[in-house]
Amino acid sequence: MRILEARFYPRSKAEPSFVVVGRVVLNGGPAAIETTELPARTVRPFDADGLQLKLKFIVDCATGDPYPELLSLRSDFWAFVDTAVQSGP
Repeated sequence: MRILEARFYPRSKAEPSFVVVGRVVLNGGPAAIETTELPARTVRPFDADGLQLKLKFIVDCATGDPYPELLSLRSDFWAFVDTAVQSGP
């Protein structure tokens, strides 16, 4: 099983702050999305429900093996990070 954390950068990736919109669970079948509670103030001026719909759209558009496709997504506002990968000190 692989789990990707879906991160949204409200001010673009040029800024270090991001919001975790959910997790994408990949276990051999269709990808499962576990959304997180998004307080409106953390994603202004964006709509929290709209972001979760966008996450579903992005995942649904990943054809074939979604794992490498989501990791290599080119976006100024979205990133997917493998939660099993740990960075060193």
